[in-house]
Amino acid sequence: MRCGAYPAATVALAYASREVVIDDLLPERDPNLLDLCGEHVERMVPPRGWTVRDLRTLVPAAAE
Repeated sequence: MRCGAYPAATVALAYASREVVIDDLLPERDPNLLDLCGEHVERMVPPRGWTVRDLRTLVPAAAE
């Protein structure tokens, strides 16, 4: 089942540095990256031992 919400951020998994990188939504979908809605970005849990780097320039709605 797919999420029906619009994507809000693009997420990359950087395996070499063990990072989950969250960035502003790219204008075009990249099949190597994940486009997630705001709720799924906020609920995302990185793999054990990984860090999250949030590079978004737009303020997420939950943080306002």
